[in-house]
Amino acid sequence: FLSMLKEKCQMTDGEWEERQKTRQLEMEAVSKALAVFAGDDAHDLFTKTFNPAFVQTRSAEESQRRAQASKVLSAVASKVHSPRLATLAYQVKLDAFTRVKKAIDDMIAQLLKEKDAEIQHKDFCVD
Repeated sequence: FLSMLKEKCQMTDGEWEERQKTRQLEMEAVSKALAVFAGDDAHDLFTKTFNPAFVQTRSAEESQRRAQASKVLSAVASKVHSPRLATLAYQVKLDAFTRVKKAIDDMIAQLLKEKDAEIQHKDFCVD
């Protein structure tokens, strides 16, 4: 049992080192990509090819519609004393990328949990 445990810990240590190297390479690649995008050549290319016709113009109009819909729902909710309708009005008001933000927050939380679990497992194998 002890030899299997030591073997598994050695294998886990190897995997840990490999993941660390992979993460470091990923961070380097992202840094290089950001340097390319932030460089003068990219800026010059962007200014040459920028077309103001593609600028988003409907966002303000949609947010006004969303605010109006939220007001109507809130008024009806208070009139009929419906907490569910009030909740819906509140969600309509705040629903700009809410799902995307939640998904990102969930992913970050999951990655932090995995990191903690890996650290605990590595500490267990080292001790």
